[in-house]
Formats: sequence, C-alpha cells, structure tokens
Amino acid sequence: MLKQIKTFLLTSAASVLTLVAMTGVSTKSMWLLYEPDAPKSLKKNF
Repeated sequence: MLKQIKTFLLTSAASVLTLVAMTGVSTKSMWLLYEPDAPKSLKKNF
C-alpha cells in the first residue's frame, strides 16, 4: 500500500514538473521569435 502511494506521488510530481518546464520553454521561445521594428533614429546610424 505504501509503495503504491509513493509511486503515485512521485509520478504525479514528475508529470507536474514536466508540464511546468514545457510551459516555461514555450513562453521563452515566443519571446525569442518576436523582433520589433528598429526606430528611425537607429536606422540612420547604419
């Protein structure tokens, strides 16, 4: 009985942590893909 509870809790914790990690990675990737237009003042210098 104790082994089943331990297995369930560890499996649940691993699943939740995996979900949190994947969410963190996907939101970070969205920010890396966003490239705003450069202001005109910066374009003059190039």
